[in-house]
Amino acid sequence: MAKTHSWAPRATEILSRVQASTRQSWRRPDIERLFEVRRATAQTLMKLIGGLHLVGATHLVDRSSLLGFLEEVLEAPTVGDGVARRWLAAEPAPDGRGLRQLHTALPADLHSIMARHLPPAIQFEPGSLVITGADSTEILEHLVLLAQALQNDLATIQTMLDPPPQAPSVEQDELRAMFARLRQDELAWHLAH
Repeated sequence: MAKTHSWAPRATEILSRVQASTRQSWRRPDIERLFEVRRATAQTLMKLIGGLHLVGATHLVDRSSLLGFLEEVLEAPTVGDGVARRWLAAEPAPDGRGLRQLHTALPADLHSIMARHLPPAIQFEPGSLVITGADSTEILEHLVLLAQALQNDLATIQTMLDPPPQAPSVEQDELRAMFARLRQDELAWHLAH
């Protein structure tokens, strides 16, 4: 038998409130107020809703994920059945602990990084991108640098990754024919003048 949820009788009302809201991101306190639940339950609901994003130390649920969750549990035979189905597919919340450690080694002027500023550990060749590092942290730092450089200098990076354009190939016969036409045109011009 599926577990009962205190907010289940209000699920349709909650869905209507989310649909009427212009809010695109929902924090844990917002979920607490919306579902009228306590902190631990709100955290569990956010995990079940999915679409979690970590901004700083704050977990956010996006509007479309919240709507999808509510619609799915309302379509189930009972809200408890819908929630139970979500448990099977739930993914862990994003963990920002490693990300905070990663930021310590990044340059302060990261937002202005361009392709020419990237370290030699990031190698571009036509059709190939290689990132090396002493360990996972260094490689991830290089990935963050590359991501920001892509935001700032995409055209340059595309040029380095794309193969050079091939020169149009002209067959020898085409060249001979072109020069023969030019000679005829030149002769015709001299005869006319």
